[in-house]
Amino acid sequence: MLCGLFYLLLTFAPMKKLLLFSAPLCLLLCLSNCASFKQNRWLSAHQKELNRLASSNLPAEQKLDGLVQDYVKFMTEDLKFVNPVKGVKYVKKYHDQNRTAMEKILRESETWQGKLGTMDKISLGLRTVQKPYIRALIDLGPKFKRKYKQYAFALELGTKITGGLTKFAGKELF
Repeated sequence: MLCGLFYLLLTFAPMKKLLLFSAPLCLLLCLSNCASFKQNRWLSAHQKELNRLASSNLPAEQKLDGLVQDYVKFMTEDLKFVNPVKGVKYVKKYHDQNRTAMEKILRESETWQGKLGTMDKISLGLRTVQKPYIRALIDLGPKFKRKYKQYAFALELGTKITGGLTKFAGKELF
């Protein structure tokens, strides 16, 4: 039924020209809206996860693990942007909407790490290098930094997050 209607529309010459002209335009609009929708969905998922972590009763180490895992996911998504202007907008939105939750998690982590003894810090360091996200963080950190070196706001929080992972490893990772 629908195919027959489409065939009838194509048989009229003026409609063919209109369809041939408007189809690429509609496709372009649809695809650009899909990309924007996907980005907004990513941002919403990040916001929900970080707010959940920040307000939870999890230990500070687990909150920090969740924050770093989310940040690795965010950097992976962001580095997919070919257009640097769109990438910067995505980074800015991510940081603007999640700054409070990230800083809360980092403060709690800093307080927790400050209370650790020497042996606990060594144990934490050993656990940290075995985390599944460390390799991705080491790979993505420099790429992210190179791409956004002129945007201080992105680097500021990125450095805080990697520095919060462990005080002694933060400067080496990012």
